[in-house]
Amino acid sequence: MKTIVCLLIIVAATTALDPPSNFKLCKRNDPRYSDCIADAVTKAVTSLAGGLKAFKILPLEPLAVDNIKIGEAEGSVSLMQEYKNIKLHGLTKGLVVKDYKIDFNKLILESDSFNPQVDFVADYKLNGKILLLPVRGSGKSNITMYNLRSHNVIYCEKFEKKGETYLRVKKYDIKFHPEKVTLQFDNLFNGDPVLAEPMNKFINENSDLLFKELQAPYEETFGLVFAKISNDLFTRIPMNKLFPLN
Repeated sequence: MKTIVCLLIIVAATTALDPPSNFKLCKRNDPRYSDCIADAVTKAVTSLAGGLKAFKILPLEPLAVDNIKIGEAEGSVSLMQEYKNIKLHGLTKGLVVKDYKIDFNKLILESDSFNPQVDFVADYKLNGKILLLPVRGSGKSNITMYNLRSHNVIYCEKFEKKGETYLRVKKYDIKFHPEKVTLQFDNLFNGDPVLAEPMNKFINENSDLLFKELQAPYEETFGLVFAKISNDLFTRIPMNKLFPLN
């Protein structure tokens, strides 16, 4: 399955910027560096709920994504899916980041995070089969992940600009482990209640199975979005200012 996300092109700023004044900074020689950086990242992401104009970062609450297309896959779920006008709610509410580790030699940032609830709200189009049952429709959808635990691995590289060293995200891997998932698709089968209501009930009775089948493209989507946001900061703030040595 392939995911396509329409995002703004990343353009590095021509001049170095300082970290936002409300960002907590952690010194690398701090013996409790992992705890410090986990707390700093939690507070930094939460502070971006309303966006950050100086860095051209749009609000994270909710976070807007243009569209996603997911092609058919072999297996029990074979659906052509298209989502537009996407709003991601809950990325900053109740967020906790922990076990943050940074390998400054390999430039790999790794952490675990927790969100009480994340809602993926969008206009949808579906056409395909779920467990051999045909399903189609278009309308409003809401995919909700409850008690979402995520594992994040960010792969970076260095680059030089005007005598300063910066980081750039090459890949952002994220794995989801929700406690529960609910899926709601309005107007299935053009709103025919005889077909739509049983299908929505069936979808939620099998939500764990369905989510596992669709998990990879959703993770890829979030990874692309988070990579873009990370780069909005990393490519504008020199590495020694974002991660000071002492």
